[in-house]
Amino acid sequence: MATLIENSIEIARTPEDVFDYLSDMGNEVHWNPDCVLIEQLTDGPVGVGTRFRAKWKQGPVVFTELNAYERPRTWTYVNGGSIVCVLKVTLEPTTAGGTRLTSSGLWSANGLTRLFFPVFIRTMRKAEVQVVANARRALEARADQTAA
Repeated sequence: MATLIENSIEIARTPEDVFDYLSDMGNEVHWNPDCVLIEQLTDGPVGVGTRFRAKWKQGPVVFTELNAYERPRTWTYVNGGSIVCVLKVTLEPTTAGGTRLTSSGLWSANGLTRLFFPVFIRTMRKAEVQVVANARRALEARADQTAA
């Protein structure tokens, strides 16, 4: 059984700025304190088919692939393993010139991880609120640095 975790936040940056920074998973180590390692495994610019090896504090190393990439509107990463996540991020321009980011993660468990999956999901619901807040802070701080 899959569980959806969805969060939205407004960011005072254009959709293009948000897309360019956040769709490149390699940048996550700079704004997510729970991210330990992100390594791009494929050559070339980020796009459909780009693969990463990733490690967050609370889990094992996972491999993730970019399955959708439509600048500046949406991207989707899929990772396998004992806990699978299909993460779709959608960006919409706001009337104030910023961006509404919506992160939709569809989480599911395989094998024995199903036993503790309900506890994991409760933890992830809280963590994902912080993830989008951290992304906003990082992007808005980059805007402040650009203006300085």
